[in-house]
Amino acid sequence: MNGALLDAALASAGSVIVVGTAKNVGKTVTFNALRAAAEARGMRYALTSIGRDGEPSDALDGRAKPRVRVPCGSIVALPEELVPRSPALEILELGERSALGRIVFARARQATFCEIGGPPSARAVRATIDRLHALCDGPVFIDGAIDRIAPLAGGADAIVVATGGASGETVERVAAVAADTVARLRTPAYDPARDGPAPLRLPAALDALTAEELLDAPPQTVVVGDPTRIAVRGRLFARLAAHVALRCENALRVVACTTSPDGPGPGLDPVALVRAVARATSLPAYDVLAGVRA
Repeated sequence: MNGALLDAALASAGSVIVVGTAKNVGKTVTFNALRAAAEARGMRYALTSIGRDGEPSDALDGRAKPRVRVPCGSIVALPEELVPRSPALEILELGERSALGRIVFARARQATFCEIGGPPSARAVRATIDRLHALCDGPVFIDGAIDRIAPLAGGADAIVVATGGASGETVERVAAVAADTVARLRTPAYDPARDGPAPLRLPAALDALTAEELLDAPPQTVVVGDPTRIAVRGRLFARLAAHVALRCENALRVVACTTSPDGPGPGLDPVALVRAVARATSLPAYDVLAGVRA
C-alpha cells in the first residue's frame, strides 16, 4: 500500500515534501514510509529536513519520536552539528549555513540512524534540494513544515499532507482541518485569460484584517505570492474563498494525504478517518501503518 503512496507522490515529481496539519499527526512516519517504499524497490534516494527531525525524543514533551534511517548508498543533507560521530557517512561537500553549522552533503557508507535538518532561509532550502538532485539520480524526500514550504512554490515538487487525531477529537473535525489546509495549499495559479487582466495583488501576507477588508469590498480576483502567504484559517478562509477569486503567483502541488488515528484522546477509527479525509480533500488518502487507503 505504501508503494501506491510513493507512486502518487512521484507520478510527476522528483522530490516529495511531507507536511503536517499539527504536531504528532504522523508526518515523520509518512516520511519514513515513503523512504521504505523506495528502498524496497531498490531505489537510491536523497533526504533532508526543513527544521529538525529524527531525534530520539521530543524536546518539549519527551515523547519518543520516529527515528530516520539512512540506508547504505543514499545521500543526506544535515547540519554539521548533527553529523553522527561514526564512519557511517562519507562527507561529500558543504553547503549553506544554518544555526547548527554548515549543511553537510554526505553519502551513507553503511545504514545508520541520524537526526536531519536543513537551512533557515527559503533560498537556501531550494538550493539544498537542487544540490541533492545533482548528487543523487533518485528522488529527494523532505521532512517539512507547512510554514516553510514557500521554496517549493512554482516547482514540480510534490506535497503530501499528514493529518490525524492530534488535529481534532473526532473524525469529522480532523477531516475539516485537512480540507482547510489542502484548500489553502492548492490555491490555483493566477491565469489572466481565466481570471482577468487586473487583479488585486497583495505584496504581504493575507491576514485576518486584510481578509475582513476584502469581505467588505465587491468580489474581485486577489493574488498572493504563494499559498503559504495565506494566514487565515477555518471559517474566515472559507468565507473569503467564497467571496473572492483567490489566486497565487506560484502554486504548490498537493498530491495526497496520510492519516493517523492516534491523538490525545481515544483513538479514531482508522478506516472511517482515511475515508473522511479523502472525501473532504478530494485527494487519495492513506494510513501507512494500518495499510488502509481511500
